[in-house]
Amino acid sequence: MRKTKLWSGLTSISAVVLVVALTGYNLAAANASYINSALGISTTRVVETGEKAQDTTYYKSQFGAFDDPKAQEKAIEAALLQNVNEMREGAALLMNEKNALPMATETKISVFGHGAVDPAYQANSAGTRVHTGDFNAIDLRTALETQGFEVNGELWNGLLNGKASRGELKKDFAGQMEVVGNGSATGSEENKAFYEKYQKTFGDYNDAAIVVLTREGAEGTDLLMKDKDDEGGSTEPISSLALHKNERDLLEMVRDNFDKVVVLLNSPYQMEVHEIRKYADAILFIGYPGHQGFTGVAEILRGVVNPSGRLVDTYATNSLSAPAVVNSGTDTPKFSNADEITSTLGEDENAEYMSFQAENIYLGYRYYETRYADAVMGQGNATAAVGALPGADSWNYADEVQYPFGYGLSYTTYEEHLDSVEIGDDQITAKVTVKNTGDVAGKHAVQLYAQTPYGDYEKEHQVEKSAIALIGFGKTGELQPGDSETITVTADKYLLASYDTTAHEGEGGYILSDGDYYLAVGSDVHDALNNILAAQGYTTQDGMTADGDSTKSYKWAETFDDEKYQNGADGSVVQNQFADCDLNYWVEGAGTYLSRSDWENTFPVEQTTVDATKDMMDVLDGEWYEKPEDAPTFDEVASRFGVDSGLNLASMKDVPITDTETWEQFIHQLKVEDLPNATAESFESPAVGDLSPSFGVGDGCDSNQGKYPIKTTVNGEEVEIPTTRYCSNPILTGTFNYDLIANRGTMMGEDGIWSHFMINYCIGNDLHRTPFGGRNFEYMSECPTMNYLAGAAEVEAMQKTGCNAAPKHFVGNDQEFYRDGVACFFNEQAFREGNLRAFEGSVRVAKSGGIMQSYSRLGLKWNSASFALNTQVLRNEWGWTGAIDTDAAPCFDKYVDGGYRNHAAEVLAAGTQEWCLDGVAGHGNWVLNKAKETDDGHLLSLLEKAAISWEYAISRSVITNGYSSTAVIEHITPWWSTAIRAIAICAGFLTAFFLVMLITSGRRTGKENARKD
Repeated sequence: MRKTKLWSGLTSISAVVLVVALTGYNLAAANASYINSALGISTTRVVETGEKAQDTTYYKSQFGAFDDPKAQEKAIEAALLQNVNEMREGAALLMNEKNALPMATETKISVFGHGAVDPAYQANSAGTRVHTGDFNAIDLRTALETQGFEVNGELWNGLLNGKASRGELKKDFAGQMEVVGNGSATGSEENKAFYEKYQKTFGDYNDAAIVVLTREGAEGTDLLMKDKDDEGGSTEPISSLALHKNERDLLEMVRDNFDKVVVLLNSPYQMEVHEIRKYADAILFIGYPGHQGFTGVAEILRGVVNPSGRLVDTYATNSLSAPAVVNSGTDTPKFSNADEITSTLGEDENAEYMSFQAENIYLGYRYYETRYADAVMGQGNATAAVGALPGADSWNYADEVQYPFGYGLSYTTYEEHLDSVEIGDDQITAKVTVKNTGDVAGKHAVQLYAQTPYGDYEKEHQVEKSAIALIGFGKTGELQPGDSETITVTADKYLLASYDTTAHEGEGGYILSDGDYYLAVGSDVHDALNNILAAQGYTTQDGMTADGDSTKSYKWAETFDDEKYQNGADGSVVQNQFADCDLNYWVEGAGTYLSRSDWENTFPVEQTTVDATKDMMDVLDGEWYEKPEDAPTFDEVASRFGVDSGLNLASMKDVPITDTETWEQFIHQLKVEDLPNATAESFESPAVGDLSPSFGVGDGCDSNQGKYPIKTTVNGEEVEIPTTRYCSNPILTGTFNYDLIANRGTMMGEDGIWSHFMINYCIGNDLHRTPFGGRNFEYMSECPTMNYLAGAAEVEAMQKTGCNAAPKHFVGNDQEFYRDGVACFFNEQAFREGNLRAFEGSVRVAKSGGIMQSYSRLGLKWNSASFALNTQVLRNEWGWTGAIDTDAAPCFDKYVDGGYRNHAAEVLAAGTQEWCLDGVAGHGNWVLNKAKETDDGHLLSLLEKAAISWEYAISRSVITNGYSSTAVIEHITPWWSTAIRAIAICAGFLTAFFLVMLITSGRRTGKENARKD
């Protein structure tokens, strides 16, 4: 009896272990890419089967061999230098009363602000994480002391032990527990009582006070438009970008106790600086510094470096004054019948929220400067009170804007002279001479702007025009006092074209307007606009903020032309593709777009929302793919596979994508069952049959979260060296330095090839639609042209290294709250001249190797399932050949998980080819099974195209290193897989053995009981 119980218990235990092992194995297999990435396991290796005579290191580091410690050291040094140089040239000096900076002689300083001891080196998203004390990280105190400053240690240590916090304890993007920004500034600064405890220490460190103010968003988190004030402050909601009570109290105390107050804005989000200016002598915008950007900050404060950075965003007096604010971020409205939508489609379709982009093309400076120009010219009801500061009876630029796009001070002065302008058929060339007229050496950014006609045709056809737009820039070298340098700025004439949805009898297209065009240089966008207005005869008597200089402008005329930019790549016609993304397409008259023809009656003052009709819900549902009537059978397409053509990865590295026959021969060597592997992009992407190995990918707009191959020793322990976190992108673009921007691309590429990454999902090309966008720190600017130009420079450089550049998030990811499925409505002109142009430089011009898409919907369709976007524009109009990847969309079981990201057939049919963070059992596998079930050869052929695109990207990367024409891939089973299977086998044997013993014991017990009876 006892033995029977024993065998019964052991059988149960071993059976449970068997079930757990089998279940665990299936789950682990589905998530193999995540596990292998976390454990640093490669599941393939390249084996040479012939005599390897050729050099197969096709992509080399400029610093030396990948196994050379000295070469790795040089690579790291160069990356950190790039980080510091970005801050040296990108930090923008906004205010410098009585030459408060540089602090050439001051020594003893007190540093205030929770952000001083707990700065935001970066916000929470993809990329290398940096904390104070990390390997290669330099904190503010260390940087200041290196420059000879003595820091008030008692105050600093007190701040280290303070209670202020910018967020909440939760998992960051990398899965580590830490305090992550929650979009609020409440409680982010110590209160007045805290600082009063250290007031006695101020006297010994009173040469100057430095105050660090920090704001932090994150992936998934916008800054709050309606934030709570600190205890004792306003009882009404305030902007998270406004000063909160504790910050105001701190600034008042510092102002009362110090003769010199310097404020550092550790925030890539435009804080409301008007109140800060009351207390500060100097304000320096530093964004997020990355690993060693604080070195550049300290050098600027000391005067070792002369600041030359410029703002890439408008700093408005009221952060809520932009017209884009009303329907975005934390104020994004729901459809009026959101409950009905959810009950009809299911909650997992994420179809509740809508964002009507009423601002039209008027985003950032294109709003503030255009309204200013119209106010000066006395047109469009520009001075009406609507949109003005609360309580104002009219709109006045000087009240509305604190610092314009392109603004930045220096420790010296410069003089610009527009030497010449040449207007060619396709390009504009301007030569500008810059002279250093001060007594300190420094660099100067040249900014070239344009104005295009806004006449009767444009008003009649609703073609909106910004009064001014950036079209090019350049930067001098370091000019000694009295020295001059001539900068040549070239610009594509295409950037002067406007999209007209009514052109070509309603088919749409780009036009060059008829009339007078202007170019101008200026110290910022507002200065350049004043120079144009001066050329047009306007003065301060007309309401200008200052008299412009007409000699810094140039005028010429063009005639109407709707043919010059009518065709895209290979003769494709550029025409309307996004009519159904306009809310008025679905509900007539539902939305009004802002127009400079009537600012008063078109400015958005309340949220726009509608009931989604049945037709709208049918599209929101996301199911639209149908098997084509002429689709081949599954077997017809499948029969092409499994044919050895003798081609390997080395054979394909120079084969152009246009050689369709060779690429198909290469891909057809696969088994059909291997095709899903080519659609599963992850941090450890799987091997694709015997064609390509497993490899890692990078992710991050200002770093790639990679590791260098050779470890180092720290405190007697071997550790991996992370790749560098560079400055936040508004600092990079704020350098206005093509060479420095391009070198970011080079170094990101170097980081990629040292980490052995095929691709890095980087280059943040989305726009700062509002100051509150959670990922504004990753994205370049509010200006589509800046993103176009800077993105092209960075991508072109990165592509040369052997690590593919993949801009993100394509396209229109300008908010984090409700980003999952928010329906964005816009008109096509605004979309093409804004969101699309912001990516066009990186993608069409520089030919990036990939892109990552966004979570939002274009109108009613998820970006990844938009045929208009991913095929008509990307492939046809732009002629782009890279790999199209969703944002994170893992799918383990379509029918269990559901959700708008899981319409796999629609996504593939739209032109998207990879699913981010997916596994081999995910979307691609579902499509393969669906193709089999429905006998749909067309669906199978889409998997084939996806595989070609993926393999093409691989063939242009460092992953080809080591491949000769006789090399083959050997597959390796990871140890964890072997271990789980071994456990399952052992558990199976034991279960069987124990079961036999249980049965045998049971029979014996039965016989014994029978004898007793």
